[in-house]
Amino acid sequence: MADVVITFPVSQEQKVEEIVIDQDKDEALRYLAALLDRIKGHPGHACGPKVV
Repeated sequence: MADVVITFPVSQEQKVEEIVIDQDKDEALRYLAALLDRIKGHPGHACGPKVV
């Protein structure tokens, strides 16, 4: 399986730091759920991107 590198804008890195410092579990779960929706793998197509 290939390694995946995810980069964040500075504003999102700061948001993660705030959550960790505050230890806000509910906010951390909401942020993680939103993040997973954005980084979910999208199936590719052998002939290129699917045109909708």
